[in-house]
Amino acid sequence: MTKETIKTFQYRITQATASQLVVILYDMAIEYLNDACESDSAKQAHNNIYMAQKVIDQLICGLDMQYEISANLFVIYNHMKRSLISASVSLDNNEINRITGLLKKLRASFYEVSKQDDSEPLMKNTQAVYSGLTYSRGGISNETQTDNIENRGFRV
Repeated sequence: MTKETIKTFQYRITQATASQLVVILYDMAIEYLNDACESDSAKQAHNNIYMAQKVIDQLICGLDMQYEISANLFVIYNHMKRSLISASVSLDNNEINRITGLLKKLRASFYEVSKQDDSEPLMKNTQAVYSGLTYSRGGISNETQTDNIENRGFRV
């Protein structure tokens, strides 16, 4: 995963509601698995699969087991983790792609749920980021402006 992609995920997380956070976790796992399939070395592939497993661990930790759907998701997530462990050993891209397909289906479902979530973002006192296009003689450039508040209510 590139530094720019990581920054994008960090920004999305700071602005996300609870349901959007689940969608972001799916996006991260899919990105890691895509990187694993495209990686040139076995070490990179193993690392990306490991990171995808860590994301799935976070999805498991977020389950509220008092609901039946959480138990079903727990079984699916555990199956994904076991499959990724075997795919990491064999570096089987077909297995990685199969798990990526499952993640994409679950992501699509949670994305529909997140559209109906009108709650406030989970994180407060986050840095405001404004982005837009700027026109100049040399053409169009993408401009990003952040607020310069060094202390957003936190003191050490």
